[in-house]
Amino acid sequence: YSIFQPVPARNPFNICNPEGEGVDCGLANDAFWHSEAFSRETAKAWKAWCDSQTPPIPSENCSPAGLNIRTGAIGPIPVEPVVVVRGDRNLTMRETEVWRGVLGLNGDLPFLNRGPLADWSFNLSVTHSAADSSSVRPGIREDRLLLSLGYYSTNDTPCENNIDDDERKKRGLDSLVADAAPGCVPVNLFAPSLMNTVVGDFATAAERDYLFDRRTFRTKYFQTVFTAFVTGTLFEMPAGSVQAGLGFDYRKDRIESIPDQIAREGLFWGFFSDGGAVGDKYTQEAYAEIELPLVAGRKAASELTVNLSARWTDDEFYGGAPTGAVKLGWRPVDSLLIRATWGTSYRAPNLRELFLRSQTGFLEVYDPCFAPNTAFTGTDDVLGGEATYDPDADLREPHVLERCRADGVDPTIAYDNGVTSFSTEVSRGGTLGLDEETSESRSFGFSWEQPFSNAFDLNIGLSYYQIEVDDTIIEPSTGYIVYDCYLSEISAGTFCNRITRDRTDPTKPYMTFIDRGYINRDNETVRGVDLNMTFDRTFTVFDRPFDVSLDVTGHRLIERTTLLVNDEGERDFNSYHRMFGFAEHKADFNLRVDYDRWRLAWSTRYVGNYEEYPASVENFSNITDGDSSTCLGPPTDSNCKDVETIDEYWLHHVSVRYRYREYEISLGLRNVFDTPPPKVSPLETGGMVHNIPRGIGYDLYGRTYFLSARANFGGSE
Repeated sequence: YSIFQPVPARNPFNICNPEGEGVDCGLANDAFWHSEAFSRETAKAWKAWCDSQTPPIPSENCSPAGLNIRTGAIGPIPVEPVVVVRGDRNLTMRETEVWRGVLGLNGDLPFLNRGPLADWSFNLSVTHSAADSSSVRPGIREDRLLLSLGYYSTNDTPCENNIDDDERKKRGLDSLVADAAPGCVPVNLFAPSLMNTVVGDFATAAERDYLFDRRTFRTKYFQTVFTAFVTGTLFEMPAGSVQAGLGFDYRKDRIESIPDQIAREGLFWGFFSDGGAVGDKYTQEAYAEIELPLVAGRKAASELTVNLSARWTDDEFYGGAPTGAVKLGWRPVDSLLIRATWGTSYRAPNLRELFLRSQTGFLEVYDPCFAPNTAFTGTDDVLGGEATYDPDADLREPHVLERCRADGVDPTIAYDNGVTSFSTEVSRGGTLGLDEETSESRSFGFSWEQPFSNAFDLNIGLSYYQIEVDDTIIEPSTGYIVYDCYLSEISAGTFCNRITRDRTDPTKPYMTFIDRGYINRDNETVRGVDLNMTFDRTFTVFDRPFDVSLDVTGHRLIERTTLLVNDEGERDFNSYHRMFGFAEHKADFNLRVDYDRWRLAWSTRYVGNYEEYPASVENFSNITDGDSSTCLGPPTDSNCKDVETIDEYWLHHVSVRYRYREYEISLGLRNVFDTPPPKVSPLETGGMVHNIPRGIGYDLYGRTYFLSARANFGGSE
């Protein structure tokens, strides 16, 4: 973890404090810019740039006049070093203990076997689980670091605490906790031991001993479950016995996640605060299930069975709710099973979603509303002149600029010298204001087993499914909140109200706070078709048996949508079908050939094509025309257009395995044909590595050889 804490102007170790051990950086800056070597190289580079323009800029108009500007003496100024200290926040020591006890009783209930009732039995059980986990992380205390640098001093003197509360609040400082001041020593963040290496250490042991502390967290989780269940035959039907089951569950959950003061107040430098979580709740459920064999052994109905189930769930905080399911199985012939299901579900928020106390921290967040350097043309202040915003050179999509303006941010200003990512406070936590999740699912399909020959086995299954979930409990990521608000072309920006900006200075409207707390998404819907096929056969070659098997799984995505309605009633409806990460077609093929102790395996993965915006038509152009963000235009580049689609992708692996008794060795090749992953314009989707979308199934490493060995001393030949 890096530390980039500005050092106060009059700190004695500040390299830009001429009153201490430093120099006047204004004079040092002038000496550098006006040195003979720098002036010569700058003039050469300036002339080369002027000559490359169309038409070339005359030499009399191509003078770096800015080199004649001098800063002069400026006195002490703050300086921000960037250092990484050995052992700072990068090591966590955990210790976990888990206990689980089960007490059960089961047996027959012969007194219920009366009339049509038969074969009744019961099961009673009590399970108690407990987990106790503690974690310790060493790191640098921010309050101690600020004190040691002079932030609490009227004249930047290290370890001096003499400012009043009004001045402390004006400087944005917290009150010092009791153990912050004792043992304070001045800290030199410019020491060679820190600056001359990537991961360094303080110059003295006293500095390290004072700044380092331990962040401790202890979490206890307890769960008690009581279950009572009876099952048996209700009565007989011509097609078979009617089976039924009745049950009751009671579950008590309790969590005690207790941080120490350092974790609770976020005292480590640049590290989040964590209030822990304390709470408990009970859930009790009653359920029943019955299976009815309606028809058996009839023409066009070798089997017809219906399964019905119902459940009542009572949550301590959310009350009761019913759920149920219906399953139908029909065999026109023995080899063909046609099945259909319908069901509902209910889930109340869990302990973490309810009782997680506020956690805050700082993350580097990209702000799309800050104009990048590439959007400006002209010269900089060093070489003279002033850079101006050029809309034709701005690579951002037009809708991004519109979203920023709608949020009251001018997207044409470089607020911080072209920097577009900033440290932003991020918060997350549980809430009792969540609604429970409910869902409804349907499926229909068949399973067929070939009946024609005993020489081979062939099974084919096909299923259509549709699942709708209402009030899904989600924890949006920081990147998704920013993407939804500014970057997504298809969303309505409903997460914009979770972003807080500093509006005091319209030229610097930094994002100061982002709320990542749990929230209900109104609806998620997914529809698709799954295919499963298995083939097995034994071949004899030269009187030797070879077992061949082929497994095929395929998936077709028909619909994947989300809906979120904010407090103002604005609907954010997104459809992800055939967009990046949601290919319409996917498939896996696995072929295995086994002989004696040997196995040859070949696997193939197929990922269908993607199209980020299927309805969009983008012309060939360049950034001069304003339609393309990937080509600069003639004469440097020819016209082009952004890559918004990805062709279908095939990936192949092969391996050979030998097994003898408890030993096994494998040799293989991943990505046999060295198929490169597809690339797409980086502005079209997130999660990119060198223009390659991540998390979709593409191979990022190329052809790779592997060799592995394994021993299983509990196995057999």
